[in-house]
Amino acid sequence: MKNLIYSGLSMLLLAITSPAMAMPINYEATPKTQQISLPVNVPHITNSGVRNNTHFIRVAVVGMSLEDIMIALPSQMERFQGVKIRDKSGRDIAAKTELTNERLSITFDQPITSGSSLEVQFTGVQARTSSGRILLYGVTAKRTGLQGEIPVGTARVDIPDKS
Repeated sequence: MKNLIYSGLSMLLLAITSPAMAMPINYEATPKTQQISLPVNVPHITNSGVRNNTHFIRVAVVGMSLEDIMIALPSQMERFQGVKIRDKSGRDIAAKTELTNERLSITFDQPITSGSSLEVQFTGVQARTSSGRILLYGVTAKRTGLQGEIPVGTARVDIPDKS
């Protein structure tokens, strides 16, 4: 008797769910993507590019103050003449720079406060473009009150065609 009830229930479940499994899905009516908007509460790159022979990387300082920022230089970069660090109004930000092993470390004299932004400019850049017209700069930072580096992002600089 027990087997009869269980087999009856199994058949009933199969009968109920079979039409649902066989129904076609209208892909045109379903949304293709859903966007979720989350507030960004960490330092991040807002822009990067090239002006003449100066490459720039803009960083929004969000969440906590930044003590320093580190930039991994692209392998195609042969050299640059100098580095300028500016705030969003174009004023110079006092900092010490150190270049070691294809990496530039920038230590700010005063921490950059949350809510501000900065722009790092590499002046007089000379790069090999035979291996590609895109330069990628890896950016990390040290936030006030935290130990270790946090990833900020990768800045992409597209080298314009000179022809």
